[in-house]
Amino acid sequence: MWLAYGGGILGVIAVVVVIVAMPAAPSRDDESVARHHSVPTLTPHEAAALMRQHPSISSLAELDDLQFIANQDGITLDESIMRFAWRDDFSKMVTAIADDHPNSVVDAGSGKPDRFSAWINFSGSISGNARDAIDKFQSENPHVTVSLQTGKDPGFTKREVEEAVIGAHFAVMAEDGVQDSVTYYDSDAIEIVVTVQMATPPSGEKLSSLEKAAERGAAEATRPDITDNLAISLSVVQHDLSGTDGYRAPN
Repeated sequence: MWLAYGGGILGVIAVVVVIVAMPAAPSRDDESVARHHSVPTLTPHEAAALMRQHPSISSLAELDDLQFIANQDGITLDESIMRFAWRDDFSKMVTAIADDHPNSVVDAGSGKPDRFSAWINFSGSISGNARDAIDKFQSENPHVTVSLQTGKDPGFTKREVEEAVIGAHFAVMAEDGVQDSVTYYDSDAIEIVVTVQMATPPSGEKLSSLEKAAERGAAEATRPDITDNLAISLSVVQHDLSGTDGYRAPN
């Protein structure tokens, strides 16, 4: 849940931005052609050539997905590759850095599909191995702008945030009267946001019970003092939460 659209800076004291050339916006005529463009089926030779040209495409299945997106969105295959192929590589790179240095990555994310930008927020200095991984990603995806942010240690790690989100979610779901719940980490506000669906508005006592359950669940999943630095915001709604972005327990 820590990779999401948008982004925030937690106690940032320095920002390093890698600036790269962005592709030119299509003309009105080009947009008209793209909307009516149907991506032809690739021959095995063409598919292999594309995968050699774009190292971020790691399999034929991924290439098929990119073709499907191109046809669905009315864009060219090249544009689909430019927009989406790099995102999986970015996610894998950040996960690898966080695994090698568990306390180093605070959060990370990528821009909306039509934007070629991403960021990584480090709690302290950036290790040489992390810089090497970022440089490699950048060399393979020169159209993507990557911002590297360093700041004060926020008092929790990326992994703790993930565990706290899940812990808070299941603790709230176990409360009487809860029909559904969606939970996510808001990196702008530096808090876990829990939205609870109930049939009727809760009493003040019930709302307090839900808030305590969320805090208890986050603490039990991580450590007792996690909420000293990571706030939890809980609200209750009566409408259906289907389609709401955030963590939802698997069926």
